[in-house]
Amino acid sequence: MTINRRAALRQLAIFSVGSALLPSCLGSHSKPDWVLKNFTVTGDQQDMLNLVSSTLLPTTGTPGAAETGATAFICKMLDDCMSGQDQQTFFKGLHQLDVASTKACGKRFAAATPGEREALLTAIGERKAAGHDLTFFYATARRLTIQAYTTSPYFLTKVQVYELVPGRWHGCVPLKQQPGAAS
Repeated sequence: MTINRRAALRQLAIFSVGSALLPSCLGSHSKPDWVLKNFTVTGDQQDMLNLVSSTLLPTTGTPGAAETGATAFICKMLDDCMSGQDQQTFFKGLHQLDVASTKACGKRFAAATPGEREALLTAIGERKAAGHDLTFFYATARRLTIQAYTTSPYFLTKVQVYELVPGRWHGCVPLKQQPGAAS
């Protein structure tokens, strides 16, 4: 059987593309890592941060922290506004949250029920769970979750309508005279 150069190049191209795509078809389909300037957030860490923020501000009749993008906000603020040491402490605390959940509930934080998650976070907030890294993680995650929610488009358009400074001007408003004041 004879083969010409075009057929050989075509078969080589098909083989190359197939071998490049095969690992993506066979591998696990977890969330992709977020690569930021100073650190990388894995899919498991994204899920944990999402669970923490949605436990702090759950979805009720209004969108919660998960729907307003709190996890991405937390990661971006950590990357842009915190020192490398604080970033390491934050992620050590995130890992210690899983360890504390295993001690308290007998299961990882992601596998715990919403009530167990809330009880664990309350205990950490009241400093009943030991560990500087864990306390730092909770305080930072709580502060950034609230900041993410209160600066979200939903909050600023539906809950507290934002007006640009200086606000509205009411030009022709009659002044009321105070009793006993000189005119």
